Amino acid sequence: MKDVLSNANFPQDAQGRTYHVATKAGQVANRIITVGDQVRAHRIAKAFDGGKPLFEFNSQRNFLTLTGTFRGVPISIVAIGMGFSVVDFFVRECRAVVEGDMVIVRLGSCGSMQPELGIGTVVVPKASFGISRNYDYFHHDTTSDERRSGALEPYLITKPLDADHEVHDALLAALEADKPQKNPELFGGEQAKAVGNTVNASADSFYGSQGRIDPAFVDANANLMDVIKERRPGVATLEMETFLLNHLAAAANDAVDLAHQNGQEPVHKGKIRTGAVQMIFANRNTSAFISPEECETLEHWAGKSVLTALANIDIPAERLHPQGVWNTAA
Repeated sequence: MKDVLSNANFPQDAQGRTYHVATKAGQVANRIITVGDQVRAHRIAKAFDGGKPLFEFNSQRNFLTLTGTFRGVPISIVAIGMGFSVVDFFVRECRAVVEGDMVIVRLGSCGSMQPELGIGTVVVPKASFGISRNYDYFHHDTTSDERRSGALEPYLITKPLDADHEVHDALLAALEADKPQKNPELFGGEQAKAVGNTVNASADSFYGSQGRIDPAFVDANANLMDVIKERRPGVATLEMETFLLNHLAAAANDAVDLAHQNGQEPVHKGKIRTGAVQMIFANRNTSAFISPEECETLEHWAGKSVLTALANIDIPAERLHPQGVWNTAA
């Protein structure tokens, strides 16, 4: 049975644990890697000091939190699954239990939108835009004239939102400094590479909003990939989380600025900076897909690089959460 919760607006138990991620103050570090896959989270955590996390918890909603240190720096790895809604749970509930500044990096797989960015490429986007299904377009009350005239489109494409520049540069530098050795049996014999300063697209679904054709559903997406490329020239990658991470960071930072403008103290006294590392698992131009051996190589390289980048990004001591499992004082 779940613990008794209070405050229907933002449910927490008597210990301050949040409703879905189910962690409390001192269990989540200021620096966070978020992944979709719990197996990936455990693999990355093997690089923690001592080879394991200091704290591990898997909530009833299947959010896995692993907190440890890397080169003495506290870092959390939170596995959340896929999609916009879980990013919202994760960011809001971790923000609720962490004081000070936060740096959050999304590490996950993606599809390539450019032929030259093949499997074996790890991408660090400088910006991301969102793609979401426009439910009114498919509503039975919507007329054919509305659809034909363009008054309603089947998919909504947002303006791009930037990642944090310092985080972007730290991630790219860490990846460049530790590339895996060239292997003739992996990536078609080509050297794995890191690419930065790209633009990412984040979709609200894996199928319809990413232009995958499914005859069992009316999705009106046969030309969606072409529309995306036309409206956002140069878009490099397609996945399901980065845009909302950037959006929520911007919304949180706007709340801090608004509090200062009104002469008030911000709720958490810190801002959120974001970045992303995206491993190309599929090429939407050639239909190629990654092998298990190639996946393991990219995960090891990218995971270690993100830990290194986060450890190198400075957060002033006065803007860190004061106590936690990393100093056994929580």
